[in-house]
Amino acid sequence: MKKYDVAVIGSGMGGSACALVLAKLGYDVMLIERGTHPRFALGESGTPALSRKMRFISRTYGIPELDEMSTYDNIKASGNGVLCGPKELFQYFVHKKGQTAPGQFGPFPEVIVQTPEVDAQYNRAASDKHLVDIAKKYGVVYSDETSVENIDFMDDRVDLACKRGEENFPVVCDFVVDATGFNSIIGKKHDLKLQGDAVNTPLKSRCIFTHFKDIGAFDEVIRKDDAYADISPVPRSRATQHHCFDGGWIWFIPFDNGVTSVGINLDIDLYPMNDKEARAEFWEIIEQYPMVNDLLKGRETLMPFIKTGRLQFINKEIVGDRWAMLPASAYGLDAWFSTGLAATFLSVHRLAEVLHNEVLPEGKFDRKLLLDYEVAIQKEYFHIAKMVDGMYKTFKHFDIFKNYCFFCFMGTESYMEKGGAGKGMDLNHLLLSAGDEEFVKKFDSIYEKVIQYSKTESVSEEDVEALGKFIREDMKPFNFRKYGNPEMQGVHPRRVMHMSEYD
Repeated sequence: MKKYDVAVIGSGMGGSACALVLAKLGYDVMLIERGTHPRFALGESGTPALSRKMRFISRTYGIPELDEMSTYDNIKASGNGVLCGPKELFQYFVHKKGQTAPGQFGPFPEVIVQTPEVDAQYNRAASDKHLVDIAKKYGVVYSDETSVENIDFMDDRVDLACKRGEENFPVVCDFVVDATGFNSIIGKKHDLKLQGDAVNTPLKSRCIFTHFKDIGAFDEVIRKDDAYADISPVPRSRATQHHCFDGGWIWFIPFDNGVTSVGINLDIDLYPMNDKEARAEFWEIIEQYPMVNDLLKGRETLMPFIKTGRLQFINKEIVGDRWAMLPASAYGLDAWFSTGLAATFLSVHRLAEVLHNEVLPEGKFDRKLLLDYEVAIQKEYFHIAKMVDGMYKTFKHFDIFKNYCFFCFMGTESYMEKGGAGKGMDLNHLLLSAGDEEFVKKFDSIYEKVIQYSKTESVSEEDVEALGKFIREDMKPFNFRKYGNPEMQGVHPRRVMHMSEYD
């Protein structure tokens, strides 16, 4: 029986990319998939950090097809046929219940940040299948409709008891990468998953989502209000739209075929878990916000409404002797900031580097060799979870929201300016600057204030101005686009970030 160097279980974008990179490095890799492609998956929105990292991996390991998937424009230019949509803006609008016009309750409650280039919204059914095909092209052995029934970790190998249909299909390897997602196969085997109150993060959110066909255009809603000039640099249909309200937010992620991914994320502190049917609760919430309701009412849905429990979980261990998890298996966060795919590709780069430099060539498979990889994922998880929790707590007060929301962009842009996209296993260069001690310290100080503000019915003008001043002055080393400056009117057009040889 052939012994593989690595078996990757799960063929989402992360699992396929990991298998692909390891195969390009010369290792014998098997990619195991329980189902078949194409298939639905969440995690549809790209970011500048993802685009940069995909391009770095592409050019470092000689995989031009990843470069061709790294942005919307590259996908279109390549003709690879991957269904996607353009992401040229992060757009935020904070609604109040019953609001029928943008300026109904005072100053225009919108913030827009343009991306450095046109990132992609990925229809995962198409992108996941395409990455599997690329992996196979570069020598990855792929087996779909294959379930892993058991894993035995031995001193000299790993035995995977698999089944293809009704037939036994044993696989032997030196190392396993778990890319199976929420129901992590290794997490389940070793009873590692922490959920509920055992998860040491204040973020508590859940989700209801589906896909709609041919929804209305929010730009048209904006332009109906003569009191406000539309100063968005591009149409909001080229954005991930965030329709926020006290206690939650609604995402719109558009694809080129007229389909839009729509989901409601809810703060469990204000919207506790309940037994309501998914569709009924979705519309119960949407109907309270007329400007959003008008965009969705009467439109066709293309899949059942799906309702989750609490999204947050984390495994007690993310690496072990002869195994490691990718982020989607290691933890669950929240869709805000669209960090999922970026975190995945950062971790693919780190893990490939560690396996290639320290583990596989030396035949040393001790957990201790992978501890920095585990620490990197944990630091990102708790930093981002706290940052997202703060976002939920600011929806109540737009004047706080409009400044606090920039921490994500400052964290990302500082990470890129400092060459983070080109760094592998480096604890100083983590997503949203989670490895930058100065950034984290400054962020933490504001997070504590935001939690205090969330407990009050109003925030003083002095507190609002103090936060804006902090963003402008104290965060100046991380602030590349006049965030917090009133003259920007809440709109921050494209700025080309520091370019490296990989851009």
